[in-house]
Amino acid sequence: MNKKKLIILIVSIILILIGLYYVGTNQNNQINSYKKTAFEDTGDFKIVYGKTQDPRYTEYNETLKNSQFFENLAVFLNEVFILQQDFPIILQQCDTINAFYNLEKKEIIICDELLESFSQNFAYIVNTKEEVDQAVAAATYFILFHELGHGLIDVYDLTYSGREEDVVDQLASVIFTSSGGDAPKIAITGANYFYITGSEIGPGYAFWDEHALNQQRYYNILCWVYGSDPERFNYFVGTYGLPEDRAERCQYEYEKMFKFWNTTLTPYTKAQLKIQIKPVTNE
Repeated sequence: MNKKKLIILIVSIILILIGLYYVGTNQNNQINSYKKTAFEDTGDFKIVYGKTQDPRYTEYNETLKNSQFFENLAVFLNEVFILQQDFPIILQQCDTINAFYNLEKKEIIICDELLESFSQNFAYIVNTKEEVDQAVAAATYFILFHELGHGLIDVYDLTYSGREEDVVDQLASVIFTSSGGDAPKIAITGANYFYITGSEIGPGYAFWDEHALNQQRYYNILCWVYGSDPERFNYFVGTYGLPEDRAERCQYEYEKMFKFWNTTLTPYTKAQLKIQIKPVTNE
């Protein structure tokens, strides 16, 4: 990934980030305001750039740092969520394609290799460089909010039912679909990444893994996006391959998910959570 390509990617991400904001007490928004939080806000989300050995990632992280992309995201998160202690979000070389929440250290790790994987994989399914940049930015958001879900479940000691990996996919999907505008495209892009990176099912496949199959995650997210607004996303049924048997329950699933996260997160937020995405253009 050369420097020119990195800069274009960062510009795309910044333009999308401009649309991230919090709204004070507008009762028309879907996550309602309230008067009392669960505890005093004494911590912050902090951005940390870890050590890198590969010069490509050193340059990549320096470009990200200069762009203030993650720093601006931290400002947004700090305006919305309360914390009792600092919550690091670390960007680093991992020598593997991954992003994860460290339960012991209570921090999110975003691997440089994952961002590179986004760029490489989306290049196979879109036609222009601008579309690749947009897809990389959107996938980064989806995965980051997925990992944020793990972190919030831990630091807030939230009670949930089912597999945690599915639950935090639901959180990321609810956040982006409930924000309106072009924000649902982020969830759709996350689903597309799971689809194109799905492994073939065969002998020795890790069915014991805590994650659903990537193909299942793809259909789940499509279902929830469709369920958030069946009229708007009616082309998902058939065109995207969402079977009618599943589609007929998606609105019910989504309403349950939204109600759960709305109720669960309300005591831990200082402001209403809403995300808007502005069109991305390359100058």
